[in-house]
Amino acid sequence: MTVGRIQRVLALALVAFVAAVHATAVVQETETSTRHLQIVNFREELVDAVNAKRAERGLTAFCINRKLMTAAQVQSNDMATNSFVKTTGSDASTPKTRAIAQGMNTTSVTEIVGAGYKTVDTILAAWLKSSHSNSTIYSSRAFIGPGYTYDASKKYVHYWTLDFSNGQGEVCENATTTS
Repeated sequence: MTVGRIQRVLALALVAFVAAVHATAVVQETETSTRHLQIVNFREELVDAVNAKRAERGLTAFCINRKLMTAAQVQSNDMATNSFVKTTGSDASTPKTRAIAQGMNTTSVTEIVGAGYKTVDTILAAWLKSSHSNSTIYSSRAFIGPGYTYDASKKYVHYWTLDFSNGQGEVCENATTTS
C-alpha cells in the first residue's frame, strides 16, 4: 500500500468516525428533546386527570402555580437521582421548604409522591386508593404543582410528585391572582 493510499484510507476512516459521532450526538439530542417533551406532556396530562376527577365531584379545578411546579420537579429529580420515594428530600427538605425556596408565599404545602408507575392513569389510580392522597386530591387548595422525572437507569424509572397549596398573592400559570 502506498503512502497516498494509506492517507486516503485514514481520511475516509476519519470522516466516517466524525459522521458516526455526529449521528450519535444528534440521536442523543433528539432523545433528550423527546424526553423533555414527555415530561411536559405527563405533567399537563396529570393535572388534567386530577381536575377531571375533581369535576366528577363538582369541585373547582386546581390551577398550576409555576413556583409549586418547580418545587415538585425538584423533588421528582431528587427521588430519581437518589433512588428513593418519599416527601422528605435527600437534603431533609420538606414540601413547604422546597416551595418557599422557589419564592412561594405559603404557610403549608401538601405533597404526594409515587414511583414505578408508567402512565398518568396508573399513578392517579394508585393515589386515589390511598386515603391520604385521595383526600389531598379532593382538598380545597387552590394551586397544584406537578413534577415528573424519567430515568431508565434507576430502580423505578418513573418518579411522580404533586404539590398542593394556597398562597397569598400567588398566581396561576395563566396569571390569575388567587388569595
